[in-house]
Amino acid sequence: MKVDSYSERNKGDFEKIWVDWLTNTMGIHPQAEDLLEVQNPVEHYINTGGMAFYANKEGQCLGVVAVKKLNKTDYEFCKLVVAKEARGMQIGKKLVQKCIEFAREQGGLHLYLQTFGKLEIALKMYRSMGFNDAPAPKGMFVVQRTEIIMNKILQL
Repeated sequence: MKVDSYSERNKGDFEKIWVDWLTNTMGIHPQAEDLLEVQNPVEHYINTGGMAFYANKEGQCLGVVAVKKLNKTDYEFCKLVVAKEARGMQIGKKLVQKCIEFAREQGGLHLYLQTFGKLEIALKMYRSMGFNDAPAPKGMFVVQRTEIIMNKILQL
């Protein structure tokens, strides 16, 4: 399994994996803003100083995540999803680590995330990686379904 930055070969994978997870696992329908973001990662993440990452294995996309630049020092990783058949393989952790590396390389001081309380496995992983509960930073659009905001200090 390899974590790759966005390329045309993964076009459409973000929307497919993320929308399937949100509707079939969480029982929530995506908001219009969500669909625009997952359909257009170049416009919504990459062109604004962020990136989209894809976990690929043997030509199949098994996970996705995006990093959004919030302001000069803060980044947010969002829409982290691993395909159902690939859960338990540490793919989510590898994708988050790639987000941490990217934000550090860009000079970021903090990496934020938004999540749900019932995602206990994900919360445990985030805490083990150094993320702590935090208020929303300047520039973060807090989506209506968010229950928890966390951040990791990247550089002092």
